Amino acid sequence: MKQFERRVRSEKALLEAASALIKEVGCAKTTLAEIMERTGLSKGAIYHYIKSKDELFAKVLEARIHETNDKFFEKMGQTKEDMKDPIDVLTESFEEINHPKDVVNQILLYFIGRNEQKNAKEALREFDQWMFEFSKLWIVSGQKNGVISEKIDANQTAELFVLMSSGFRMRNVHSGSDYEFQTSQFTALMKSLFREDPVLLK
Repeated sequence: MKQFERRVRSEKALLEAASALIKEVGCAKTTLAEIMERTGLSKGAIYHYIKSKDELFAKVLEARIHETNDKFFEKMGQTKEDMKDPIDVLTESFEEINHPKDVVNQILLYFIGRNEQKNAKEALREFDQWMFEFSKLWIVSGQKNGVISEKIDANQTAELFVLMSSGFRMRNVHSGSDYEFQTSQFTALMKSLFREDPVLLK
């Protein structure tokens, strides 16, 4: 048990140190040497958990998307009476997309720039898959609790959510905010899809 607890603590320390450094200096300037200094872990200990900086960044992405999923269900509640509007909860997560310095945005941009590398391409593919699976889970959960129309095709709607999320992330990296179609317009569109006159039908 102690060995397992030590592993969990060490992995958490690695993820937290990597996230902090990415916020401070960006992905390219984040080094394993800096992470060693911040965590107090030896080089051998770090390589016991990860094989490269790219693998560590991929683990940060995985942890972040799982955190988002946990927060979603925490805010949504367990019963229909306690449930918030799903789109209001999703809007909160969408706000992070508007910040180019957000850790997830920086890692995704870093991997896109290294897309010819197998590990980077795999990390991007897995992130999209996690986003799709969790988005679908959120939609199906809302349908079961009666706050999202059952007529909606959960697969198509989840794909739309992932597609738009990726589009907003990329646009905000290289452009300003002088566009008419912003995340607020997209959330209004999603609310219409969820309730009023579903377009993406089963």
